[in-house]
Amino acid sequence: MDEWREIEALKQLKARYFRFLDTKQWESWRDLFTGDALLKVHSVVTTWGGEPQLRQDIQGSETIMTTVRALIDNSVTVHQGHMPEINLTSPTTATGIWAMEDIVENSQGRMRGHGHYHETYRKTDAGWRIASLELTRLRLERNEVTPPRG
Repeated sequence: MDEWREIEALKQLKARYFRFLDTKQWESWRDLFTGDALLKVHSVVTTWGGEPQLRQDIQGSETIMTTVRALIDNSVTVHQGHMPEINLTSPTTATGIWAMEDIVENSQGRMRGHGHYHETYRKTDAGWRIASLELTRLRLERNEVTPPRG
């Protein structure tokens, strides 16, 4: 029963991650990470193929928040996570893999991606937090905005 509760708490953490990100609740979103969290974002195999390459590593919850905020604060985003694979590795650590889909729309166009979040979690006095997150995409579609004529 305790294991089930811990896994459910991790699912709730990830649900808040998506909701706070899409509703731009930046301070609340930042607080879902450990202070020393690591975010790794990869480029992808796009619709037309190509080799994935590491795009960036971002260290620290404050830097993660400010970097992501700068990228999507003026965008409408929809992030979804599906089919979690969560493993408790100790009473205070866990790993998770989530299938994901995201849509990002702004004045430059629309991006839709599919892939996986690979995460580690650490239980703190405030509850479970994301210690590391690696986003790998399997597919990315981009549509640029065409300015109106006339």
